[in-house]
Amino acid sequence: MSSSTLQNLIEEYAPHRPWCGIEKNAAKVRPLPTALTLPYMQMSNPALACWLIFDIDRPGAASAWCDADLPPPTYVATNPDNGHAHLGYALAAPVCVTDAARRHPQRYLAAIEHAYMIRMHADMAFNGPLAKNPLHERWKLWEPANCPMYELSLLAEYVDLPTRLPRRAKPEGYSRNCDLFETLLAWAVRAIRSYWGPGGEERWREACIRQALALNTFSDPLGANEVMSVGRSISRWTWRNTTPAGFRAVQAERGRRGGVASGAVRRAASEEQRSAALALALQGLSNRAIAAQLGVSHPTVATWLNADGK
Repeated sequence: MSSSTLQNLIEEYAPHRPWCGIEKNAAKVRPLPTALTLPYMQMSNPALACWLIFDIDRPGAASAWCDADLPPPTYVATNPDNGHAHLGYALAAPVCVTDAARRHPQRYLAAIEHAYMIRMHADMAFNGPLAKNPLHERWKLWEPANCPMYELSLLAEYVDLPTRLPRRAKPEGYSRNCDLFETLLAWAVRAIRSYWGPGGEERWREACIRQALALNTFSDPLGANEVMSVGRSISRWTWRNTTPAGFRAVQAERGRRGGVASGAVRRAASEEQRSAALALALQGLSNRAIAAQLGVSHPTVATWLNADGK
């Protein structure tokens, strides 16, 4: 039986509607209370890496961390039939993994993950998003008494980090649902800026559903209802978590890092803001409202719109 601390942590880190299923190749998006009752589930939010999970396919896998002289994982979920296991390390500070996020923490996380895989001889092709649900009775659960959570810097102390990382291939049988989810999310975090403003949420939901249906080009396409569910899930998450303020912060950070040599980058960023201003104007926002959302002056907005004939 799991501790209440581990259960609370899993519920906190998991998406509200994670991928889950009785088997890995039969996953669907379901509400979190349902997912928590199934053997396999998506443990991390699609935009945040909350766990480092390692798939070790050999008998005695539960002790792989000890054999490799690594810190104890937050949990070990073992298949009692063959001794194979998933070892999960909870991150005290989850890492944003969207295209808009800073690259250094992502590379740092990937280097640590790779080093731990090498040390424990874990499956190098495993990259989720489904994992053994440690709360499910199918698995034998082991967890330390204090349910440890780790800063990346502490995990890095146990290994020598690689200077270069090999490209991670998708595992055989990679789920069409997961492939669609990742592709749609990458599109959504960029496209949402055109929908910020009054009445934008409903139009954004419709746009995500249309895009999901357009991406359903698999040789064996998913059912329309399933595809539409993915579109609605992405629209809800991005509408809550991708905001004008966050966009301005990303742009400011990129500008700060770019310095004098990044004139082309700044011009590209200006064009992105100009396009966003035009889209917001078409939604009926005033110049001052657009300026407030994009973090520029209202004369600048007026200049952009006048140049576009608005």
